[in-house]
Amino acid sequence: MPEAGVVVVLNGTSSSGKTTLAKELQKQFDDVYLHCTSDMFWDMTPYGIPANSVNFPNLKKAMAQSIHALASTGHNVIVDTVYLGGKSHQQMQETLRGITLFTVKVECDLAELKRREQARGDRRPGLAESQFHTVHNGIAYDFCVNTTNVSAQTCAEYIVMQVSG
Repeated sequence: MPEAGVVVVLNGTSSSGKTTLAKELQKQFDDVYLHCTSDMFWDMTPYGIPANSVNFPNLKKAMAQSIHALASTGHNVIVDTVYLGGKSHQQMQETLRGITLFTVKVECDLAELKRREQARGDRRPGLAESQFHTVHNGIAYDFCVNTTNVSAQTCAEYIVMQVSG
């Protein structure tokens, strides 16, 4: 059986820079890291299904189990997600028990989140703000980056240094 991979979870609000950071991490890590996003799983649902529907609660659990399957077969994984409360975080921690896991707090000032969200144009206005006060509640982090005024490249360098020891 192959040696288990490493999992790096990036948790922050929508528009905090997680995807850009994940892509930069893929460039900087010496080893190959797959990029798994909550959006990938959300995109599997039929158009118009609300996040609070009966179909959604187990989607993050399925994502955690998928990440476990990847890591346990030797793949390194960068997870780009939004924990809305400690339950999803706890599920991820429990599902990945025995796998090397780093959880990174991705912060960004609210004014910058609003600016990025408007510039993107592909998110519901106010989404980042609706997540801002709860996304980090009840989460234990290994380390933190703030993308407000720091480039993805610099944040990635810091994460790579922390993960690689």
